[in-house]
Amino acid sequence: MADKAQYFTAVTGLVWPFLIAILLFLYRNELTSLIQAAVARVQRGDEIKVGILTIGQAVGQLKLPVPGQLMTDDHIALIHRSWRVPEKDSRFGGQRMYQIHVIVFGTEEALQRIEYVVYRLEHAYPRPVQVGGPLNTNFELKELANGYSLIRAEVYVRDQTEPVRLSRFVDLMDQSPPLKGTYQTMAMSE
Repeated sequence: MADKAQYFTAVTGLVWPFLIAILLFLYRNELTSLIQAAVARVQRGDEIKVGILTIGQAVGQLKLPVPGQLMTDDHIALIHRSWRVPEKDSRFGGQRMYQIHVIVFGTEEALQRIEYVVYRLEHAYPRPVQVGGPLNTNFELKELANGYSLIRAEVYVRDQTEPVRLSRFVDLMDQSPPLKGTYQTMAMSE
């Protein structure tokens, strides 16, 4: 009887590893896609949270501006998202079109010091120089794109003679999560 109990214990101990191996084999394509999607999200600056583990935080180490001192690119940054808008393809001769959304990212204190932002796009754009939106939109720029590009921004700050110069390489993704919040609200939500 003891032999049967030992045999049963040994067999049940092997069932779970075999079951997991079979499931991994059957769903290997889906698992590969899931891992590739997670890697892509982390590479573009998004974060992934699983319980207490956080991988790839999007929030950098932006500094809080000190009143009376110059604001620099240590205090603000450009971030962007892009997504496909196939309904615009026919308007542009069938080219694959993307919506791009660029904002100035920083602490509430840094954003409050900004007067306005001038964006400089590639010369191929119909309006290569554009003024960003108001503070409540994080001085956003929304534009259509059909290829990768570099966007430069001149951020004009109150009581500062020279603008803060920022740039952002804009890559194109089929889907992206929306941009929202400030550095502080994103940092506090973690």
